[in-house]
Amino acid sequence: MKLNERGVLPESDIYIYNSSLIRKDYFYQMLCIGHYYCIHTYSVRSNSLDSYLLLYVVSGSLYTIDGSGNHNVMKEGQLSILNCYERPSYGTTDRVEFFWIHCDSHDIAKLYDAMDTHLVSVSDRNYVRRCFSLLTDVFESGGQPAEASVNKCITDILTEFFDTENDEKAARSRHKFENVCNYINANLGRKISNEELAAMANMSPYHFIRSFKKEVGFTPHEFILRSRINNARFFLQATSMSLSEITYRCGFANEAAFSNSFKALTGTTPLRCRQQAMGKVSSRSKLASMDLIKKDEENPV
Repeated sequence: MKLNERGVLPESDIYIYNSSLIRKDYFYQMLCIGHYYCIHTYSVRSNSLDSYLLLYVVSGSLYTIDGSGNHNVMKEGQLSILNCYERPSYGTTDRVEFFWIHCDSHDIAKLYDAMDTHLVSVSDRNYVRRCFSLLTDVFESGGQPAEASVNKCITDILTEFFDTENDEKAARSRHKFENVCNYINANLGRKISNEELAAMANMSPYHFIRSFKKEVGFTPHEFILRSRINNARFFLQATSMSLSEITYRCGFANEAAFSNSFKALTGTTPLRCRQQAMGKVSSRSKLASMDLIKKDEENPV
């Protein structure tokens, strides 16, 4: 569909999407989408369409002004999200090609607030452009994209705001700590020291502990303990391994240390955890047996 907007060139397109309300609680909803080519007279003053606006600049530049008056200039390969409930403004002072999507969901406001930034340089421009064009291509062929496809494309686009690989230094740091976490999970049955982990990350122990907590959310000791408890909970609930064997497999010094740590973190004892799991299995077995008896009574031979 073509719209006669000031500064919008004729080759631009806009598409209105009619989604159902059935999946509104767990799918991102697209209101409309556009692929625009604009010149310096293009300007949107106080967008009043209640939604969140995703903008991706293919070439040229866009300026944006959010509801708090913060100014940004988007350049080629950059992605931005604006909260249109706050009536932002945007436009260009030269020539620009960009995609945009007005979208919404029941929890997108929380996601928006959780973002460290609302403007990112994407790591894979072809991929992000393809997310937009996959949707516009369906409209151009005379159809409407499936709601699942819309949700996937919007989810993939929003993920870019949390992808620290856009920053090469941050990417190296994240990869370094991912390797440490993988090493910890593969070696829970043995003693793991901060000095050993710090050497893997090529850091001093002091700097490593501080950096690890900033990146992962826990100190190395807390992460190791939680990983051991998570493994122990699985063994208790899904296997018949003895407490002494679980203690050894999960790297605890003795059963007393295991029980104390398990209760401190989960609020229950290892034995009680196993009993609860067995009780649930027993209850499900009884229900299944009752269902079979009921079916036999309803359908006698």
